[in-house]
Amino acid sequence: MKNYIFPFLWMRGEEESILRNEIAKIYECGIRAICVEARPHDDFCGPGWWHDMDIVLDEAKRRDMKIWILDDKHFPTGYANGLIEKQYPERKKQYIACTTCDVFGGSHPLTLNVGRMLKPTIGFWEIGNPVDYEERANNTLLSAVALRFHEGSVFCEDAVDLTEYCKDGTAAFQLPEGQWRIHVIYKTRTDGGNPAYINMIDAASAHTQIEGVYEEHFRHYGAEFGKTIAGFFSDEPQFGNISDQCFDTRLGKEKMPLPWSDELAEMLTQRYGAGWRALLPFLFVDTLEHKAQPQMRYDYMDCISKLYAKNFSRPIGQWCHDHGVEYIGHVVEDNSVHSRLGLGAAHWFRAMEGQDMAGIDIIGGQYVFGAPVQERKGMVKADGEFFHYALGKLGASAGHLDPKKQGRTMCELFGAYGWGFGVRNMKYLLDHLLSRGINHLVPHAFSMAEYPDFDCPPHFYARGNNPEFPYFAHLMKYANRMCHQLNGGTHVASVAVLYDGELDWCGERMPMQKVCRALTENQIEFDIVPLDMLRDLPAYNGCVKYDTLEINGVAFGALLVPQAEYIPQGLLDFANSAPDFPVVFVEGQPKGVVRDEGGKPGDADQLSKTSVVKLEELAAYLADHGMKQILVEPAFSQLSVYHYRKEGVLFLLVNESVNQRFSGTVTLPAAGKLVCYDGFADTYEAVQTELLDGAVRVSLDLEPGESILLTEGKGMESLPQHPFASKLLAQCRKQTDLSNNWQVKCLRAKDREESCAFETVAQLQPISDTQPAFSGRILYRKTFELEEVPSHGYLRAEQVYEVMSVRVNGKEAGIRLTPPYQVDVGAYLQKGTNTLEIEVATTPARDQLNYPMPPFDFSHEALEPTGMFGKVELFYS
Repeated sequence: MKNYIFPFLWMRGEEESILRNEIAKIYECGIRAICVEARPHDDFCGPGWWHDMDIVLDEAKRRDMKIWILDDKHFPTGYANGLIEKQYPERKKQYIACTTCDVFGGSHPLTLNVGRMLKPTIGFWEIGNPVDYEERANNTLLSAVALRFHEGSVFCEDAVDLTEYCKDGTAAFQLPEGQWRIHVIYKTRTDGGNPAYINMIDAASAHTQIEGVYEEHFRHYGAEFGKTIAGFFSDEPQFGNISDQCFDTRLGKEKMPLPWSDELAEMLTQRYGAGWRALLPFLFVDTLEHKAQPQMRYDYMDCISKLYAKNFSRPIGQWCHDHGVEYIGHVVEDNSVHSRLGLGAAHWFRAMEGQDMAGIDIIGGQYVFGAPVQERKGMVKADGEFFHYALGKLGASAGHLDPKKQGRTMCELFGAYGWGFGVRNMKYLLDHLLSRGINHLVPHAFSMAEYPDFDCPPHFYARGNNPEFPYFAHLMKYANRMCHQLNGGTHVASVAVLYDGELDWCGERMPMQKVCRALTENQIEFDIVPLDMLRDLPAYNGCVKYDTLEINGVAFGALLVPQAEYIPQGLLDFANSAPDFPVVFVEGQPKGVVRDEGGKPGDADQLSKTSVVKLEELAAYLADHGMKQILVEPAFSQLSVYHYRKEGVLFLLVNESVNQRFSGTVTLPAAGKLVCYDGFADTYEAVQTELLDGAVRVSLDLEPGESILLTEGKGMESLPQHPFASKLLAQCRKQTDLSNNWQVKCLRAKDREESCAFETVAQLQPISDTQPAFSGRILYRKTFELEEVPSHGYLRAEQVYEVMSVRVNGKEAGIRLTPPYQVDVGAYLQKGTNTLEIEVATTPARDQLNYPMPPFDFSHEALEPTGMFGKVELFYS
């Protein structure tokens, strides 16, 4: 089986023995690759780094493991190992910024000190903040344009270009009567984000990333490229035009400077001629007419997103291919910033162009099991609806549809959730991602720092201090097997959802996650499709055949377009070129069309042949038109389904409810019987099926959080029945209460088992009631009598925090990472005296009470109880 997992290995300059031991622990998890990350390493790309990398390479080669390299000294990618600040100040980021002056026009001339306006205005509280005055002296004027006030902060588009009046730092002019705001647009390298980072839309500046990191590693380890070294990983490269960590970075955000380069100026000249300078204020302000403004905003974002791909993403990808390795990573996707500036890269699909896998991340509480639509509050506010219904699908869609990705989508996951995020919650998050189509994983992280490392826990081994590490290894082996099942095939979808990036550039729009939610809750499979693919279908192995759109082997029965004020001309052209293919606008048609590069303005009236459907009626509409292939009875909105095709069909179903069991049937489009694949045991099991005309009805009973992978069972006969937990118990005629009189022993993660003795307890209770700061392994032991050997037997524990393993009469009976905590023990029971041993492992969360508080918190969480308590019963017959 191939390896699909490559966790971050954080390197800070540790001793050789620690490096080798950590890699050995990763290997114990069944993982055969790592992604080394300086976190930071003080001597990155220096002698100390090469010394440590020599050790890592030697250990990886000895174990036949692959190495990926995170491509900078510290997060995020774009620092280029400091070359901008140390060697290339002329390659600093460039921006355009806007300052303003309000005036009244009339019969008298006015004079404006334009030279003084080539810097931002500040508040009194900002006096004294550090400024690079030497560099600021190089700020230069681009344009000065007067816009007439309409009302509030809205302006009219009858602009007056005052640039020609600006001479020797002043401008003398006369304006018509009325109230005006003069916008002075200037170029700067100081009045924006981090000056030590590269300019993504300048070819020379962006190449600094290759020069500072990639070429240095090739110089030292070129012989291992394409062998032990698999490739490079970019972590959240971004425009970074502001320092704030925020997501409302659409054009028009107050006081936000905008990315700039000479090449961008050339592109705007090609689209507008010399008149583009007079249109620059529309990037900063809203207008009444909404004619020139949405067009200029579309053109600006279209240009910079193409330049990001041209100058940053694609050149790195090409460099990697030329040197025998691959290029992967992800950008910031959160809360629609995937199509915005600041933390974003302007257009998620274009940002992925140079990469060999599609990539996303889900960290820091972004996905919360059982809370799909709640707002998250941690480091930043987070839109639960986006993370639950859209993000995984966004990543997987590029993997499915872009031939360069070869069906592969990577997700960085688990990091910054906190020490309380244990293997149970990791399993929930993992299954969620698998059900969206994610099939490569970068767990975050293996940290070798002294425990406890407060940098974005959880840390999986934590120098031996994480009690759940053996269970994490168990989970990773499951994860790799599941990823193997979901690689090498083709996604099966019913409809396509238009990527909303361009819609967000121009005006207000319904976020695509609204449509994604309606589809997911009704088990209608989909991919998110960018307009670029529709513009150039042959490049993506695509075409339209009558009423079907095909892209890279995935067929769609309709294109769903979230409601938007404006759409690009390219979407109108696509709809007109394929009159038999359904284009469905959700909630309403646009009020306008913005022209594409070199195109002519379109007319929204040409969309008369398209359909409009209300969001709440969308699922029923698609079902009526034959685009709902999966039927769930009774309806269950939190049952997620992923439909995949390899040699046969596969269906992954996940109950994402935190408290509701699904008991019913699912009718699936399959030609023959289906069987269940157990990713933990690597075995197949039978399920109850009913063959219908072109479909199979499967009876399922999924507890909250449970998942099941169904696949075609050709040639698989006499399989054991899949053990749906509640049904197994219902078949048992007897039960014995084992809740009382246990021997209990508490061991910290690194304690030897003989370090303390068992204590007898009459009634089980949370260990945290008496030891609130304890984290570790809790051993439970007791004996019980059976008058005869049962044919079936199941142990069920009511409350476990949070993972457990069970031994019966000295033999391993099973491991449970999530509820229900039920284990088949029938094969190990005997007549007479039976010895039952249960180990419960906790997260390291309560152990943090034994250490000084970290200097910061990203979020706050309640501590769960620890241990096993409530009813413990044996069901048998």
